[in-house]
Amino acid sequence: MIFSSHMQYRVEGILWGTSSMSPEHTRTSGITQPPLVATAVERVALALPASESKRFMADMMPVLLRYHEWIYRERDPNNSGLAAVLHPWECGLDDTPYWTEAMDALPEPPIYWRLVREYRSIKPKERASTTEIQHMLALAYILKHYGYDSKRILAHSKIVLQDLVFNSILATANESLERLSEMSGVPLQPEILAKFTTTRVALETLWDEQTKQYYTKDFHTGSLIRTPTVATFMPLYAGTASPERAERLRELLVDENGYNAPYPIPSVPTSSSVFEPVRYWRGPTWFNMNWFVIQGLERYGFNEEAEWLRIHTLGLITKSGFREYYNPLTGDGLGADDFSWTAALALDLAATEKTGVLEYE
Repeated sequence: MIFSSHMQYRVEGILWGTSSMSPEHTRTSGITQPPLVATAVERVALALPASESKRFMADMMPVLLRYHEWIYRERDPNNSGLAAVLHPWECGLDDTPYWTEAMDALPEPPIYWRLVREYRSIKPKERASTTEIQHMLALAYILKHYGYDSKRILAHSKIVLQDLVFNSILATANESLERLSEMSGVPLQPEILAKFTTTRVALETLWDEQTKQYYTKDFHTGSLIRTPTVATFMPLYAGTASPERAERLRELLVDENGYNAPYPIPSVPTSSSVFEPVRYWRGPTWFNMNWFVIQGLERYGFNEEAEWLRIHTLGLITKSGFREYYNPLTGDGLGADDFSWTAALALDLAATEKTGVLEYE
């Protein structure tokens, strides 16, 4: 992340301490983000006139390739196909229960972290809890302590997960990079293509046959963290689920208690003991996750379910505007107002054939 020079972002610059590694006069984080870049580049390239698209892809291909090579070199030292995620902010689901469960193993933070409170102008009950924020800051400090050296962090940090959301997005971005390679004429080497294949196979090791859901895996123990969340639907987006597993996920979304809330999809099933309808990633519906699941449903030919979810998702805008996230029981808007990610994805969903926002009401 590259931070604004505005005063409110000075704290982030101090937290990460990356000034010696960042471009001059720039404050950055020390972590990556969900690897959506190649997918975004493909969407832009397809929208540009042919001549501009060619130049754009030629500029972007070397950068995208270096990024994907970096992920596999730094985050997959065992060549498992699954990238290791060092902090929940890298997957984007900050206080999702499977990450907070893992972070409970962190020691009590120093006294000055115990005084930390969320300083954004968001109601406390809608944000991660103070303890969870302290744990996330403590984990960020561990990364800084080891100089953002992946090898050292993987060896010493106890909190390293092979995150289901991150790796599903990676698998789809790999496909985008392959198509960009074909369109641009910039070849990909067999070594990186082999890693792409390994990732698609490895995603299926995150399936639990007993509960018939997908989960995130602990990097060190190899154990699945069997905590149900909306992440279970992400292999639909990646296209790695078998037809039988895809059908199970369709049923889980539509037919069973938990995810088929009045304003779907809750980030934690309503039947979960940790479900909180207004607290960040512990229950609220997120527009971005719905977008991923809609793409996945369409990929598997579940067009009726995709349209059902699309109309419900756009209905959130009709009811509560462009909010950061929403109460899955009431549809009330939560978090930040005028959220640009929600607005951008609403445009994408509204541009899809057969969609009508007013149908929801």
